Amino acid sequence: MKKLIFFTIFSFLRAQGEVQALSPRVGTEIDVHENRFYRIFPKEKGFVSAQILTAGPNEFRVKIIKEIHGQRVQKTSTFTLRKFIELQTHVNGQPELTKEALNELYKGMHFLQAAKIVAEIPKPQFVKIKHSGSKKLKGTLLSFENEILQVQTPTSVEWVPLDRMEGISYRMTTGEYLFLKPYIFAISAALGFGIGQVYNSQRKPETDIKWYNRFYGTIIGLIFSGEMFDAVSTLLTPKETFILAEEEYERLRTQ
Repeated sequence: MKKLIFFTIFSFLRAQGEVQALSPRVGTEIDVHENRFYRIFPKEKGFVSAQILTAGPNEFRVKIIKEIHGQRVQKTSTFTLRKFIELQTHVNGQPELTKEALNELYKGMHFLQAAKIVAEIPKPQFVKIKHSGSKKLKGTLLSFENEILQVQTPTSVEWVPLDRMEGISYRMTTGEYLFLKPYIFAISAALGFGIGQVYNSQRKPETDIKWYNRFYGTIIGLIFSGEMFDAVSTLLTPKETFILAEEEYERLRTQ
């Protein structure tokens, strides 16, 4: 540790005012992949790149390029030599950033392809959405256009902008349960027939009216058999949850 401090101080005196390499693992410019892997500036939303320069005795200046609402802006701040060494130790204490490690890192970063994920959700479908500062919404996702989700709840239709979403849960597919469809149709028809029979037992109509009620109940049952199949297959299909906000991803990652 002492050697590292002496090396850092020597480098500072030799190259004052120049760009400083935080570590050989990241070089003189920290890109977005290095920042995500090493978590150097984890709280900087829209991070693109960063450079660290010497600014004076025991002082450093960091220039961070960020992309906010489609525009690139620069943020500048200063920190001490002690902070520089802390960051340096933090990076050097982690594994090297390899292609395999980067691929593994990006597996859970669904927020990088949020629009693609939502666009590919089979619709209509029941979803659970977390948005706008941990608000929760449950309902049927009807459509996704112009980065706006249209969700039908039991009482109203809600519109949720994609950039306010933090996470979404839904069923990937219900196709594997198609073999249940004829059984569900038969059960639904039988339920309708049974309801017609119960109605007959209470009203005691004539024979022709009894059969009319039975057939009527069967038809009603068949009409709703499609909805019953959708409900059953949805309940049986495992849910998938995707984190669609970088802040939510970071929060869960550090828990």
